[in-house]
Amino acid sequence: MENNKSFDYELRIGIFGAGGVGKSTITIKFTHNIFIEEYDPTIEDEYIKEIELNDKKILLKVLDTAYPEEFCDPFPRWVEFSQVFVLVYSIIDKYSFGEILNYHYKRIKNILNVQDYPKILIGNKSDLFTKREVKTKKGKELAKQLNCKYIETSAKTGENLNQLFYEASLLAIQELKNKENQNKKKKGKCLLM
Repeated sequence: MENNKSFDYELRIGIFGAGGVGKSTITIKFTHNIFIEEYDPTIEDEYIKEIELNDKKILLKVLDTAYPEEFCDPFPRWVEFSQVFVLVYSIIDKYSFGEILNYHYKRIKNILNVQDYPKILIGNKSDLFTKREVKTKKGKELAKQLNCKYIETSAKTGENLNQLFYEASLLAIQELKNKENQNKKKKGKCLLM
């Protein structure tokens, strides 16, 4: 648990994905309930929202990242910031789907130097289903391969955004508890000479 007196938890969620998939619109729609129609490339923005989850007060910090090749590369810092990784692609853009596995997943995994990490796969722009290039089945298959949940969202309509951030919050809390337990186990071991 964090040392913030007014919140039970302070959680950090990173939003990653190719340019134009809706990372900023997802974040702004969830935190401010505003939909921004025009694509404005973000370098990096942090948004804050207070939520309640299972009777716990949570301060949620959401890091909206740029597609790293569009700007300089603060990618390692973004990875270090995040407790949970939201990997976003657009269901109307096959390229963005391919970038999840080929770029973001592998790169995050390498920076963290772990086999697995807490993440959620998001197929965004579900309101544009008539222009769909990536079938729901493909998203679910990739999520299974990545060992994570899959959610289709629409930043425009707000569909499944609350579910996304509540699921991410639950993952972050579980990650904190796992680290707490690991630290207790390490402290519990002693060496007698």
